[in-house]
Amino acid sequence: MILARTLIYGFPLLLAAAAGWSVQESRRSRADRADGVVVMLSQSLPVLNPYLPATEVEREISDLVHEPLIRLGPGGTLQPALAEFWRWTQDVTCWFADEAAAKKGQELLQAQIGEKNLWAEWRLSSVRVIENRLLLSFTEPNAAGVRQAFEVIAGLPLKPVVFWRIESRKPLRKSWDQFMTGSPQAKLIQRVWFDGANACEIVVAGDSQRLLEDLHRFLDIATNEPAVINPMAEVGALSEPVLDIDIRPGQHWHDGTPATAEDARATLEFLRTNDWPLPNREALSNIQAVESQNDGSRLHVSFRRRQGTALCVLVGLPVLPAAWLRAHPSAQESDFVQHAPPGAGSHRIASRDVRSLLLAPVRQDRAAPRFLFNFLASPLMTQIGMRTRSVDLIWPAADRTDLEQLRFTPPRQRLVVLWNTRHDVLKYERCREALALATDTDELIRALPGRLGHADASLFAPGLWFSTRAKSQPFQLEQARQILTEAGWPRDVSGIARSPERALRFTLLVPGNDALHRRTSELLVAQWRKLGAEVKIEHVPDSQTLSQRLHEHRFDAVLLDQRFEVSWDQLPWWHSAQAKEGGSNFCGITDPQTDLLLEALASEFDPDQVTRRVRELEARLLPMHPMLTLFTTHDEAAAMPTLHEQGAAAHGPVSDWTLQTLTPASKPAQPASDLKLQLRSRDEEPAMQPPQTQKPAAPRIKVELRLRE
Repeated sequence: MILARTLIYGFPLLLAAAAGWSVQESRRSRADRADGVVVMLSQSLPVLNPYLPATEVEREISDLVHEPLIRLGPGGTLQPALAEFWRWTQDVTCWFADEAAAKKGQELLQAQIGEKNLWAEWRLSSVRVIENRLLLSFTEPNAAGVRQAFEVIAGLPLKPVVFWRIESRKPLRKSWDQFMTGSPQAKLIQRVWFDGANACEIVVAGDSQRLLEDLHRFLDIATNEPAVINPMAEVGALSEPVLDIDIRPGQHWHDGTPATAEDARATLEFLRTNDWPLPNREALSNIQAVESQNDGSRLHVSFRRRQGTALCVLVGLPVLPAAWLRAHPSAQESDFVQHAPPGAGSHRIASRDVRSLLLAPVRQDRAAPRFLFNFLASPLMTQIGMRTRSVDLIWPAADRTDLEQLRFTPPRQRLVVLWNTRHDVLKYERCREALALATDTDELIRALPGRLGHADASLFAPGLWFSTRAKSQPFQLEQARQILTEAGWPRDVSGIARSPERALRFTLLVPGNDALHRRTSELLVAQWRKLGAEVKIEHVPDSQTLSQRLHEHRFDAVLLDQRFEVSWDQLPWWHSAQAKEGGSNFCGITDPQTDLLLEALASEFDPDQVTRRVRELEARLLPMHPMLTLFTTHDEAAAMPTLHEQGAAAHGPVSDWTLQTLTPASKPAQPASDLKLQLRSRDEEPAMQPPQTQKPAAPRIKVELRLRE
């Protein structure tokens, strides 16, 4: 009896005490924030590894703290950040028997200046002799004058430049280091690039015969299977695209030390040696060499391949101090938590504990708010924060019934269906077109959980300066049926579309660990059944199995998450050379004209010319229906009336909404302050004390928390 009464009446009192504590915490947050932004989150404190953000919140916090060399500005255009200016050039290196021959080549080229100044026509800026090397620097990455300049020195005794690839069944690094320090032939190697642990590619200037013998002597120690060394190409000179980046003067880390090109160099070298799944990882791996020049004011990056999109690897890539990277050469999660690196972004970490994070603006002369993040917030704390107007942002917006000002974060990925065009049914373009028309994405978005957005049909990420926003085909079931009938696939009495040879039947491969994927696939199968397609769902257990199935082309159609990247290179996904087994053209599209457009786009170094090339590519490829775009996925947050938002972010739920767009209102709404705890029975009658002679019934108590204005 006593225990029952204690539980019955003690629970509301405990709840009231918790509510009182929550109010005090909310008021403390309001006092701490001054004119800042208070964000309440249910998740735990993030690690804040800027290269591996686990959530969208962590990504945006890192974006406030850390600064990249280049960032995306309004309209998705490239804007300076730590970098003030960048430009593409081209270096061409020739090797001679000795320095005298190299100087002779320099004299021949200098004689071409003359009255006509052929250097200006060739876009040749300098010619330097470095021992037995002649280095020609051109002001454009695709300078037409390279060939003319090379013809001037072609009569001199040039050493051949040969590319070799080395593959071994055991890791190469240790044996390679021993070869480089112990063999006199190592000096012939001018470039080396490791492709994983067991393979590398080298550039050799001169006769390679004795070099190859020494390589086998060092690499084949303690193994019965010698390394495989094959020639790749032989040329007269080595041509390398070069990206020069001038660091903005006066930039400092939050600890007061200057930010220089050495920090950017150390960051790129650090990222090249780990296997983190970074955007544009391929371009990062194609870096040949990185140098800090001009007393730390210029970053000089040379690439081993001609890839115009290599610039994109620097867009949005946070730079860390070289000193911190030297102190943490193999940085782990604990290093970012216990010894957080100083950033160079608009905000610095002012304080941090297990439940909160305070970011303060670095520049006091700018209208930038402070950010106070409260983590592990309970539903009760969230509700009180809303009612007391002591919180500006609730992320994620779990209970949308009480939240009117919902905001979407920018989409980071979309869900697509990729068709295997080698399949007996899906190889027909008209069948793929009919399936697209029979897909009702509006129904998917209404029926599926989470915050989803409409995706366009473009091959590229939305919001970039070259994005075409190609329209997806609207849902038209009857037109889809007509297309199938005209193509020779009428429906039979059971409703299945059939050609004279086979039924419209295929299997949809679905990643099995995601509820959204499972539910989406079920809805798609039901929609396509109305068209006349008989589709079976096959779940794959893990990402490794899925990757193997894709590379081996063992699928009919597959549901995939497509992560958005800042890049205009689509060659790996659609080029015919990648359609073979093991390649990344999983769809299997093979079209020579598309190949030419892909190659031209990938080698385009001028961002201003990208838009035109993108439109040409999509005009050719999209009518082939290689994939079906479904929807984008977003985080959803609730913005309180205490916030002002910049630009278009305040005018619609789907926008480029980020923490960078937020500023506190000049006059915050008056907070509610009177918390009232009411105890009522369910039938709204006062609780009556039963007679002592009767067994008391447990009263049904309804607890309400009301905030009185």
